[in-house]
Amino acid sequence: MSRTFVVVAALLITVGSVQITSAQLPVKIPKIPKPVQPKPDSSPATATPGSTEPAQPTTPKTNESDGQPRIAKDSILITTQRGRDVAGYEKRGWVPAIQYRGTGSIASGSRLSVDFTLAGKPWVSFDCNPERETETAHTWSTMCGGDSIPGGKQTTYAGPVAFTIHLRNELEGTNVTLFNGTAKVVMVPAYKGATKMDDMEWYVDEDWRIPFGYVFWEKDPGHGGDAFLHVAFWVRGNSPDVEAHLFYQGKDIAKFSSPGNGAADWNPNLYRWGLIDGEFLGVYPTAPGGDEGYEPRFGVRNNPGNYEVKVLILGHLARSIKFKVSPNGSLEGGIDSANSLGTDRVVVPVQVVGDSGGTWDRNAWKTDAFYGNPLPGFVAP
Repeated sequence: MSRTFVVVAALLITVGSVQITSAQLPVKIPKIPKPVQPKPDSSPATATPGSTEPAQPTTPKTNESDGQPRIAKDSILITTQRGRDVAGYEKRGWVPAIQYRGTGSIASGSRLSVDFTLAGKPWVSFDCNPERETETAHTWSTMCGGDSIPGGKQTTYAGPVAFTIHLRNELEGTNVTLFNGTAKVVMVPAYKGATKMDDMEWYVDEDWRIPFGYVFWEKDPGHGGDAFLHVAFWVRGNSPDVEAHLFYQGKDIAKFSSPGNGAADWNPNLYRWGLIDGEFLGVYPTAPGGDEGYEPRFGVRNNPGNYEVKVLILGHLARSIKFKVSPNGSLEGGIDSANSLGTDRVVVPVQVVGDSGGTWDRNAWKTDAFYGNPLPGFVAP
């Protein structure tokens, strides 16, 4: 019994795939995984004096929210769109679209906005209206730009594009910068041999994503609302058939599979990047008692140590993802992802095995990660 789903900057309930492509804005934004109990953390374990029960992890202090608005860095996604026509005339080039999520309270009268600059000069600016899951939720998301940008703003520029996310409140006279980043835009021929500007396409290069993976807990409404282990990683091209196995102490304890393109159709050199988000059904923070829950009824809290996820793409070993479970049951990836990303997901390095990943820039993560905001302490395998 396993369940999986594929996303690109999206978190879908059923199996699916949304891909980053030139001039295309994905439909949804990935949810910031909500803390569940027991919640992974890196703080010392505590136990009740005289109790024989295993020590329980305390709430992580590094991830506590002070209510201030923050952008989840791993949710930001910039794409290129063709732009609106002017008086029936299609101007060649592209305009930006952006989506992201955040946490914290947004005061009444506040507006999120994004400014884009080209070669140090202002280009386009637009507001972003945040959406909340509930009226009182301090988690919000937005997508903006693209078709809302006035016609005639298209550019044929390719290169670094700087952007800034603001939160302004004219009632209070404030304008706070929430994020600064730089997207790497590349121009490529729409077909082999094309040389004219009318036959060019533009896309945001996302090769930096491939060495990054995530491990986290997420509740599954379709399986009793229990929290199961999730492992997510990126692939380039149109999504292929994927199968991932979770190993602990050399034993294969759980797996998930994701249907996709077969060998005849998968092209890892396309300018697309997809996030495979797989759920290891039956892998719990703490295993349920007796016959309750789902097989293999494996609890990581009772099994600390080193874990490895081995990923098969089209039946060939293509990724190795290693992480650790501490004695108090928390997930560890080697860097302080809570402080760096603003989410509860733990960042883990992803080793690309073999040559099935196509052609990609293996050094892009050093400078381009999270749009010019590399994570301190992260090293790609």
